[in-house]
Amino acid sequence: MKVEDILNRDELFARVDDDLELLGELIEIFLEDYPDLLAEIEAAVIAKDAAKLRHAAHTLKGSVGNFCTTGAFEASNKMEISGANEDFSTVQGDYQTLLKEMENVKNALQLLSQECV
Repeated sequence: MKVEDILNRDELFARVDDDLELLGELIEIFLEDYPDLLAEIEAAVIAKDAAKLRHAAHTLKGSVGNFCTTGAFEASNKMEISGANEDFSTVQGDYQTLLKEMENVKNALQLLSQECV
């Protein structure tokens, strides 16, 4: 896997003004925080709590969007829309897609963080 397959490196580096220290800190914070958001999404899916699903997915979407990802952004956006529409018809499969995309993001950010030391 290449980092560029998961995120737009040029756009990301432009957002942090090529500040590797800042990028490293942002990656560290994200990697610590995103599992809690996934847990919130999973709990909302299980409970069929549309409001919590919308909120947690929206928060995750913003977080992955900061790293210029596409797959994880789209997957979390789809979950957010499901919550907003109170539509749980596809959320089980959508959640599995989100998990795969987040694993890709995690791996890409871990690789990228090695450049930030």
